[in-house]
Amino acid sequence: MTALVITSILLTIPFLVAFIAVPLWLTFRRPEAAPDHSQAHAYLRARQALTLAPASAATATLVRAQLTKAA
Repeated sequence: MTALVITSILLTIPFLVAFIAVPLWLTFRRPEAAPDHSQAHAYLRARQALTLAPASAATATLVRAQLTKAA
């Protein structure tokens, strides 16, 4: 092998390491936070309560109020 090929290989190694290591480091250093699904869960609970035929008109009114508040 010529000196040019050896030099190319030696210069390529640090660039490949940086190309692979920097994104991995950024990913593990700053992981994304988990999304907050509390509003979706409240909506689904209210939606399910509405479809289960509430016992009284007052309960239906409360469920509808929760649905409009969550949206």
